Amino acid sequence: MTGIAGHDLWNPDEPRDAAIALEMANTGDIIIPKLAGMPFVEKPPLYFAASAIMVRILGPVVGNTSAIRLCSALFGIGVLIMTFLLGRSMGDMRTGTFSAVILGTMEGFVENFHWIRVDAALSFFVIAAVYCLWEMYHKDRFGLGLPAGICLAGAFLAKGLIGPILVSIPWSILLVTRLFQHKGKPIPARRFVLAHLVLILSFACLSGLWIILFYMKGDAALWHEWFWVNHVGRLTGDAVDKGHIKHGKPFYYVIQLLGYGVPWSPLIFAWFGIVTFKSIREKHIGPTNLFLYYWGFVSIVILSLAATKRGIYLTPVLPVFALVSAVSLEKGLPKWFKPYAVFWVTLSLILITVITFIPFFSSLLPTSIPYRILEELSDFGYYNVISLSGLLACIALIFKYSDIFSNESVLVLVTSVLYISLIGSPMKAMDREKGMGDDIRHFVSRIPKERLERLAGTDLSETMLGCFYYYCGLRIPLVKDRHEVNAILSFKDSRFDSLITKKKSKTGDETHLADVPYLVKAKIVTGTDVSLFWIQGSNGPVRRM
Repeated sequence: MTGIAGHDLWNPDEPRDAAIALEMANTGDIIIPKLAGMPFVEKPPLYFAASAIMVRILGPVVGNTSAIRLCSALFGIGVLIMTFLLGRSMGDMRTGTFSAVILGTMEGFVENFHWIRVDAALSFFVIAAVYCLWEMYHKDRFGLGLPAGICLAGAFLAKGLIGPILVSIPWSILLVTRLFQHKGKPIPARRFVLAHLVLILSFACLSGLWIILFYMKGDAALWHEWFWVNHVGRLTGDAVDKGHIKHGKPFYYVIQLLGYGVPWSPLIFAWFGIVTFKSIREKHIGPTNLFLYYWGFVSIVILSLAATKRGIYLTPVLPVFALVSAVSLEKGLPKWFKPYAVFWVTLSLILITVITFIPFFSSLLPTSIPYRILEELSDFGYYNVISLSGLLACIALIFKYSDIFSNESVLVLVTSVLYISLIGSPMKAMDREKGMGDDIRHFVSRIPKERLERLAGTDLSETMLGCFYYYCGLRIPLVKDRHEVNAILSFKDSRFDSLITKKKSKTGDETHLADVPYLVKAKIVTGTDVSLFWIQGSNGPVRRM
């Protein structure tokens, strides 16, 4: 999977999750994730622990950022393999192959498995568990009860209760279908019960072990934060300080799926519509269609019921929509889809052409575009050569050898080349805009080393705390109380004598918590227009620089 190296950490999520993984690699504490020295219990530690291992093994060779992103990429490869196996088991080799290929060319998959996010691990363990359960119920491979339980525990240890919930949706329909079909295919009762006991016990032991260790190392307040705030609170919307709370919006994930499923979205929505009307008319739905329909539809409903909503939460469910698309292509590309395929291929070729040759007409771009972005776009490098090679290959295949390539294969090829092109100069240009590493290092270098030990932060996001630790090794204690901020700026605090704060956009004060005068000792604008300030009291014992 290309694009995992060569660019900085990007907001949202990456600076925070990368900092947690790096701190876990440095400390060896894999029970309670920590962000800049403070417990971070929004998510269990599995993804961070896996990333920490990658940092220790490959960090010295390829760099920490590339090593952590490689962890996401490997989980992504695992998702593709498990989707292929499930598709092949449901249909044949062609169904399995197209399931994996379609998933690998979905916009949502390409985006999220190039990012440092725990959803990569969650997605792998969800689809791996579903594959094991399918084989148990459809092929009577009850020996897969143990790996199914391990994968179920992995889903929980990746992101908490949402993992088992997402697995339980396809699991429930598989179990019910198997029980109702037992007359045509007798159930070996002893093996059936034993497999489920092994599944449940392995899940309970692995998950329970972490929960016990977490509770022993933490305290009641930390448990409350993990379970009641980050699980119940996010579900009900009471955890307003956690962000991404979107009450209502029942069609949020339907709209998100339109974008995440590109270029296969029409196939996905058409399949659900066709199966719905056909089952109503014929009062019958086949077991495979029932499984896919229930899995996809109920997953969207369950995600929509939660008050917390983000597009990335769809990532673990994308395999079912890839399977749906592959089933739609069992008899070849539908006639109604072909005009759309021609449109998409044409649009993609145009975009690839623009990306390839943009250095030659970058001088015509609007001057309002930041100089650092224009500078990157004007450089004709090896990525442009790769894009050009892909463009020529696509054109040759379409116009010369189209008789040996099906339309869906051309669609897959052109889409793949488009993604590879986007990973080139556009990504490098975006990195110049979004990357914060150099800015953070320069900002910290302006603070005397003897002042760093007495430095605190206020109004700093998780992203900024992660940046300071990841780039500079700084654990900045957060101060949220107005009286404590004023005490620091008045040089009356025994621990701290200066603060780092921020503001987003060009309006507002550096900190809204200060009631006393202060001096701005250093300032920098980084990322997407975020201003960072190092401030101290305007009068006091600290010598001014």
